[in-house]
Amino acid sequence: MKKQFQNWTLFFIAGILAIIAALIASVILMTGVSAADGLFGMYILFSQVPILLVIIIDRILVWKFGNKNVNKVQVSILLLIVFLWMVRFVVNLVI
Repeated sequence: MKKQFQNWTLFFIAGILAIIAALIASVILMTGVSAADGLFGMYILFSQVPILLVIIIDRILVWKFGNKNVNKVQVSILLLIVFLWMVRFVVNLVI
């Protein structure tokens, strides 16, 4: 059981959670009576393709470089995104 959770990374967990949430939301929307809701549910399903690509690339990189190295890179990418959001927030306050 311990080996099963050994190779999980940040993007893998976030991708799995995003896929589960999107599937639930798209099923709820597509079973509604509105045509616009059904189309939006299909749009959510089509938006899962990039998430699946990120998960596949993540698994390949974990296989090639290891879990710790990939997690370090993913955390630095997320910190860069958070930093850019903060810079944009400050710029919006100034302007």
